[in-house]
Amino acid sequence: MFLRGQIWWTKIRHDGKKVEKSLGTRNRKSAQAREAKIRTEIIEGSFFKKPKGNKITVAILIDKYLAEHSKPNKGAITYKNDIYFSKRILQCFGKKLLSDVKPSHIAKFVTDRRMDGVGDVTINHELRLLRHAYNLAIRNWELVDETPFARIKIPSGDVRRVRYLFPDEEKKLMSALPEWLKPIVVIARETGLRLSNIAYLKWSEVNTFSEMIILERTKNGEPHSVPMSENVHNILKTLFVDKKNNYVFGYGEGSKPYRHWWISKSFRDTCRSAGVENFRFHDLRHDFCSRLVQRGADLYSVGGLAGHKDIKTTQRYAHLSPEKLRSTIQILNSGDNLATIDENENHQECRKLLS
Repeated sequence: MFLRGQIWWTKIRHDGKKVEKSLGTRNRKSAQAREAKIRTEIIEGSFFKKPKGNKITVAILIDKYLAEHSKPNKGAITYKNDIYFSKRILQCFGKKLLSDVKPSHIAKFVTDRRMDGVGDVTINHELRLLRHAYNLAIRNWELVDETPFARIKIPSGDVRRVRYLFPDEEKKLMSALPEWLKPIVVIARETGLRLSNIAYLKWSEVNTFSEMIILERTKNGEPHSVPMSENVHNILKTLFVDKKNNYVFGYGEGSKPYRHWWISKSFRDTCRSAGVENFRFHDLRHDFCSRLVQRGADLYSVGGLAGHKDIKTTQRYAHLSPEKLRSTIQILNSGDNLATIDENENHQECRKLLS
């Protein structure tokens, strides 16, 4: 060992290899202990072992994730969303080696995104993509030994949000909607379909005779069918007469659909001008489920119409049906009930004593 300035360093030669590094302390005994550990690791062969991921960048991993996992296993819309959410990840982490990304980098990413005014839901989507890529890199591709997400929790966002339109809000919003956007909003409110499914809805997925919309693939990676309400059926029949391309909501004759981000922005601007606060396009899906529950639909049917894979997702709307719960509890008092019979007999005995 030797001093460099006030810090102890070590210089070790072993099998033709040279190790010269700081022991990071001014204390001689601590330095000796650290040097002893290094010598042990050198003899055991673990000191010179390089961790996986020290030659592969995050950019390479994301490219592999998109090409080998996202594109073949997810729907076309979800795949495009993955590309979109990966852009910020590549900007911040793209040049870093997989083994160099630490929990502190993830924490800084969250802070910076929030400072930019980005919501926790978007941050969650971005970091979940990177986290999943790391998990595949460990389990399937053996590109890295550990993930930086093991010791840090990413923002969950308002995933349990339930926001629906009140009658006065509905009236103000429907009056303010531009004509091209109104049928899109009505279909969203009366089918519960996601914006991406509506924006890229093809006529081949619409059957006006059976009055069904049959999606080939949804966010869950599975097909989904939803019946048309009378309003939706009339709108689609009218649009079908004037159709010019393969998409229900397309423009021009080049089969181009409206971009979902443009629909979302236009809807947000309309809400603002109509005075409807804290309401996003995706909330129309909550509005669909909420109205069904409030009007007595059972949660299982609502979950089926919404395409929920897990009933837990639908249960967030359970509190909206107090009358349904109240009528259900009355089953306990239907028919013969021993407690009720005993109570009636006691009343009759009391009347005899008083007469």
